Amino acid sequence: MARPVFLDVDNTLLDNDAAKAALGTRITDAVSASAARRFWELYEKVRVEEGYVDFPTTVDRLRASGSADASRIGAIVDELPYAEFVYPGAVDVIARLWLRWTVVLLSDGDPSFQRRKIERSGLAAAVRGNVLVYAHKERELDAATARFPGDRPVFVDDKAPILGHIERLRPDAVTVHVRQGSYGQAPVDPGDPAPDLEIAGIAELDGALAGR
Repeated sequence: MARPVFLDVDNTLLDNDAAKAALGTRITDAVSASAARRFWELYEKVRVEEGYVDFPTTVDRLRASGSADASRIGAIVDELPYAEFVYPGAVDVIARLWLRWTVVLLSDGDPSFQRRKIERSGLAAAVRGNVLVYAHKERELDAATARFPGDRPVFVDDKAPILGHIERLRPDAVTVHVRQGSYGQAPVDPGDPAPDLEIAGIAELDGALAGR
C-alpha cells in the first residue's frame, strides 16, 4: 500500500462555511422565524454538548419540542447539494495525489450524517471509498493509521489545534495546515507545534507535497 495522506473534509475540501450559510437561507425561506431561531439555538446547544455538529440530534430535539417544522428542516439539511460547495480544484488534487499516495478522508462529526454528506458531495467516490468518520477524529489516530498504515503519514486539515495534537502523538507525521475557512484563518497557538507546511488553498496541496 502506498503511503497514506489523510484529508480533512469541512473547510479543507468542502467550503462548509458557505454550505452552512446556504442552509441558513433555505431554512429561513421555508419555515417560520421562530422555528428557524429555535433550530439554530438547539444546533449550538448540541454542538457544545457533544463537541461536534450533529444535525440528526438537533432535528430530533426540535421535533421533541413540538415544532411542526422539524421534518421540513430535516429534509432541507439532507437535501443540500453539497457537491456545489466542494472547493475548486479539490477533486483534481485528489486525482493527482493518487499517483503517489493512498488517499483517505478523515472527518469528524455525526458519523451517519457526515458520511452521507461526503457521499453526496462526490468526495467519497474521488477517494475510492476510503472514508473514515469519527465523532472526535483526534482520538482515533491509532485506529485510522491501523486501517491505512504507512511510514510518515500526511495529515491535511484547516484546524491548527488538531494538527498540533497529531504532531505530539505522531512526530513522524507530516502535517499540512490549509488556510481556508473561518478556522483556517485563525493564528496557530504559540503553545502548539507548528505545522510542517502551510498552504493557502487545497489546490496547492500536491505541489506542496512534492519531494516529501
